[in-house]
Order: sequence, then structure tokens, then C-alpha cells
Amino acid sequence: MQNKPGSAGRRVLPPICSDADKKFLLHLDGFIQCELKRLDCPNSGPNEIRYHIYKQAFDQLIDYVSAYRPLLTMVKVEYEDCINAVKQGQMDAFYLRGKVTSMAAEKTTVSNYRRRAVELEDKISIIKADNERLQKELNDIIMERRKRQDMLQILNEKKVSKKITKVNPNLPIPGLSIEESTDLGVLKKTMQELELRMKNLIISKNTRYMPREFKEDLKQQLSSKIQAMDRVSEVNEQLKARCWKLRLALDALKTHYREGDWSQPAFEIIATAFARSTSKMSLTSQETVTSFDDDDPTKEKEAELLLDYIEHYNALFEDKKYVQAAMHAANSPKGILRNTETMERFKALKVKPGEKSPLLSYCEVLIDSVPAVGVVPDASTSLECVKCALKEERLDLIYHWLAQERLTCTDVLGNALYNYAEGKKEDVIRTVMGLAQKTYARVNAHVQACVCMCRQNRILAMVEYAGSNRFTKDAYLAVLTACPSQRLAEEMVKLKGPEGEILLSFGVVVQTLLATESFEVGLELIENIALGKIEDTVSLKEAVYLDQETSPEEWLEIIESCQDYGLYDTALELLAAVTVKLAIYKAVNKHMDMNTKDREQEY
Repeated sequence: MQNKPGSAGRRVLPPICSDADKKFLLHLDGFIQCELKRLDCPNSGPNEIRYHIYKQAFDQLIDYVSAYRPLLTMVKVEYEDCINAVKQGQMDAFYLRGKVTSMAAEKTTVSNYRRRAVELEDKISIIKADNERLQKELNDIIMERRKRQDMLQILNEKKVSKKITKVNPNLPIPGLSIEESTDLGVLKKTMQELELRMKNLIISKNTRYMPREFKEDLKQQLSSKIQAMDRVSEVNEQLKARCWKLRLALDALKTHYREGDWSQPAFEIIATAFARSTSKMSLTSQETVTSFDDDDPTKEKEAELLLDYIEHYNALFEDKKYVQAAMHAANSPKGILRNTETMERFKALKVKPGEKSPLLSYCEVLIDSVPAVGVVPDASTSLECVKCALKEERLDLIYHWLAQERLTCTDVLGNALYNYAEGKKEDVIRTVMGLAQKTYARVNAHVQACVCMCRQNRILAMVEYAGSNRFTKDAYLAVLTACPSQRLAEEMVKLKGPEGEILLSFGVVVQTLLATESFEVGLELIENIALGKIEDTVSLKEAVYLDQETSPEEWLEIIESCQDYGLYDTALELLAAVTVKLAIYKAVNKHMDMNTKDREQEY
């Protein structure tokens, strides 16, 4: 393809010689554009996701271009070192900028604190003077009120005595008519009622009521009790703080001397523990602080808030507002709703075809909130989230979660990804195998990671990865058994050890392939070596001669397999090589036996 005058704004691929290269580059370009669009990357400016996409594309290019692989690998390493150095420089600059800012503002902050302290002391002195003046005025008012009450009480007693003495018996009785006032029975009944009421008033006066003068005394007693309670609370806080410090020092000394290090003095250990623990949330004193704060009233209030939070979550769930309920549970305080029970509750919901699963909504919110919460979901929760995303065919979510390191990777998680690829299309298999490879690599399951590379046809990358992790013979054979292919078998035959020796013998590789269901791969390997189609390998006879691990009986089984599938010429060549090898071994052994006998006769 060539640039035309009207195509300045379009992306143009470079000229390509072969159809295979053209197909690969079109596939690689389509992969880059599809990933950029799916992950919603910006068109310009630095971006972490776009960097990972191009990094993966460059890895595929290195795997494809075998001739320039060392050079491209060196270029990739240099670029990654440069990028890491830039990132580290940015982090150091950010840290130093904050440190310089805090140091520059330290003097101003200290002076402001001192000025504020002087102002507060002045205010305290003014408030104390006002309190003394107001207390004096209050005492004067109380005394005046008491005198007034005493005078009113004396006047009332005089008025009552005067009223009693001035009662006119000729006046009608209140509440009675003239007829009732002349009726002896009604008068007796009324008299009994009045006597009963009088008795009740006397009892109430003696038991339920107190004179007014005692009211102020009770107020003063209540005030003194409140002040005493405040003083006791203050002393309690001081004792709690002191106990916390003692517990912190004791835990630090126990931990230090438990390790058997007696060189550092005790006061230095305690000072270091105090310096590390700037708050009561230190690791060594967390349980102690909690035990001393059990009687704090704020704990009850906090428990009430948590209960309200859970009730609101249940209300959202019952109203079928599952998205809001998922957000509410994922952002719950102290992670009280980020548990297996919540996951099972969303998992039990039935979803209509075509609707988004509430479980997937909960998984998205749960993992997106990891930076804010600071806690990565555990292994079981991560597995459930990945299974839900696979069920909804949302591979983009899993790619994003793994790229941002927001999942707890395990072998089981990698197995779930690996098994999902069964029966899928080729592009889906390549994507899923890449995700499974990253998962296995993070948990050091190197054999499974190599199998995933083979499923992606990244044979050379697999060989390089296995060499960097120092694979043993059994590990290589396990990869070959799990993913047998002609290209992989050829690379296995070419493997060299650290000192240049052959790592896997030809017979062992062929036997491993014949023991699998893809035994025709082993037969094809024998035929290609016999015809000289594999570069950088010896001939079939030399491969037999150099093989020190395969026994003659095993070679005979390989020869019979070749005969059974019509490879008569190859079987004949193998038989001749094995026969010559046996003859050489017998001659060498006979010569050694004769030399041994001659030496014995000489002695």
C-alpha cells in the first residue's frame, strides 16, 4: 500500500512482501484497534491501559519475527527500563515536593499555633472572670428569691388563719343545694368524702412533695454530681492512655526479645514502637485499645449506624433495586457486607434473558471499590467474580481486573479461565489463554503458564519463559503431554542444557508423544528428522546414537509403531541404527571385560 494525496489523515500499513506477513500485521492492527476501543482509551496523552495493549502487541510481534527476536527483545527491555525509571522519578519528585512543602510551612504553622495558644489563654481568662461575676449575680438572685418566698409563705399562713377564723357558718356549703344542705344523710356522705380527700392530701404532702426551699439544694447536689462525673471521666481517659502506652511497650518488648535479639536497649525498643504507632490503630495494640474502649458510648452509636446501614441494604434488596443495593453493599463501612453471604444472595437471584445480572453489577462495584477500600477480594470472592464475568462473556472486565491487580490469583482461578476456552472460537481462545497465563504466572504455576502459551501458538516465548524459570526435564515433558504439537516437539528436540548438552533425548520425546492421544505427532517428528526437514538437528542415526536414556526395548516399541502406520523405510533405518548401537555397546563391553581380566591376571 502507498500513500495517496487524499489519504493523509488515515493509517496506512507499510508494504508487505508475503501474504503471511500481511495477514499477521492485519491481525495485529485489528487487535490493537479492538482493544483500544473496547477499553475506551483516549486518543492522545499518556495512558496505562494503552501502554499494556501495545506492550502485548509488541510481544506478539517479537514471537512472530524470529530473525530479529534478540534485537527486538533488547529494544523492549531498554524501553521498559526507561519507562520504569520515569515512573520512579515521578514518584520521587511527588514525594520530595510534598516534603519540601511541609518543611516550608513548618515555621508558619508553629508560629500560628503559638499565637492561637496566646489568644485562647486570653479568652480563658476573660471567660473565668465572666463566670465569677455571673455566679455572684446568680447567688444574689437566689438569696433574694428565697427571702421573697419566705415572706410570701408567712403572708399565706396569716391569710389562711384569718380565713379560718372568719368562716361564716350561715353561708351555703359549696357544691350543695339548699335541699342537700338540710339533708343529714347527704351531709354525712359529703363529710366522709372531704375527710378522705384531706387524708390523701396529707399523705401526698408527706411522701410525694417537698417544700420549695429543697429545690435549690437538689439542683446544687445534681451539679456537684455532674462535675464529679466529669472529673472521673477525665481521669479515666488519662488512665486509658497510660494503659495503652504500657501495653504498646510490653508488646514491643515481647516481640523483640522473642526473636532472641538482646543487643538493643529496652528504651530504644520502646521509643521505636512509640514512633511507629502515631495513633491507637497500631498493629501491636489494636486488640488492647479495643478492649479498653468497650465501654465507650460511641461504640453503641456506631453499632446503631451499622444496623441502620444493613436495614437500608435489605430495604433496597426487597424493593428490587439491585444496582443500588450492590453499590450500598460494596461501600459498606468496615466491609460488613463485603462477604460471602452477600455474594450468595445476589447469586440466588433469577435473571431474565437479555437483562444484566445483579451478581455482575455487584462484582463490578465490589472490585472497582478496591482502591478506595484498600482490600483486594479474597480467593473465593475473586473466583466467583471471574465465573460471573465468564458467564456473561465479559472478558474485558477480567482483563481490566487482572491488569489493575484487583483479584487474588490462584490455581483454581486459572483453571476456570483455562476450562472456559474449551469449544470456543480461535480469537476467544487466544484472549482467554492470555488471561489464564497471567493468572498462572502470578502464582508461580509455570507449567500451566507454558501450556497456555502453547495454546496461543507462542512456542518460542514458551521456551524462553521455561528457560528463565529453569524447567526440569519432567516439566518440559508435562508441557508436551498437555499440549502436543509438531512445532513444540521440534523445539523440544533442539533444547540444550546450561553446558550445551542435549536436554531432552530424541527417544524420550517420541515416547512421550506416542503415549498421548496425538501419537501421530510423534510419528511425524520421526519422519521429518529422517527426511532432514528440521533445521539445526542431527540425522536420525545420530539422534539414536546420542540417546543414552532410551533402552533397546523402548526403541523396538517405537519401530513397531512406525511399521503399524506404514513408515517402513523409517522403521528400517531406525532398526539399523539401533542394531549398530547395540553391536557397538557389546563390543565395547567385551573389550572392557577382557581388559579387566588381563589386569586381574597380572595382579
